[in-house]
Amino acid sequence: MVYGQGGVRGIRCNLSYREHKVLPLVEIRRIAPDFYTYSVRAGHGDACHTEDALGSLERCLNDAGDSLGHYFPTVSLCLDGQDLGCYSVQRLLLTPISLAAELLVKAQPAALHA
Repeated sequence: MVYGQGGVRGIRCNLSYREHKVLPLVEIRRIAPDFYTYSVRAGHGDACHTEDALGSLERCLNDAGDSLGHYFPTVSLCLDGQDLGCYSVQRLLLTPISLAAELLVKAQPAALHA
């Protein structure tokens, strides 16, 4: 299976990227204006990890990056049900503020048409 910018998702949970080329999916949901929660899954199965509400999108990205950084180099991101593509886990860890701004702009067109 080839993983590209379109956000093709992995299939197995609890397996490392290097062993099986799994691309985890981080699904971020806005639950209030300044609160977000996220879950991590591999493929279409149940969430492997779900985090309680965090105070910002940047914090969600950084926390997810911290959880995945030891095992996966790349992750697919989804915000409020919209697939936003694949990103380096290092970006989640090192530049969560600029990545959050980029994701919000990228997600905005879908929100305007809803």
